[in-house]
Amino acid sequence: MRVELIYAPGCSSYKTVRETLETVIAEERLPIPVEMVEDGSPSESPKIRIDGQVVDYMVATFDHLRDILCGRWKELTEGSLYRA
Repeated sequence: MRVELIYAPGCSSYKTVRETLETVIAEERLPIPVEMVEDGSPSESPKIRIDGQVVDYMVATFDHLRDILCGRWKELTEGSLYRA
């Protein structure tokens, strides 16, 4: 599972988004690193991308992010159990 935080250099608003992501991941004990991806367009707000799908962090509450991350993790881990 790949979790990316896309941010523009010089923009400090990504720090809050990163803290929220890392808190959700830690509280749910998910072994997922947050990859920082620099985007050269300064007008862009930070974006969260989970397995290639962009999540709008403006509407992504703590609970919403938890649901997305845990749901995706469950799909990945349980899916591999059924295939074995």
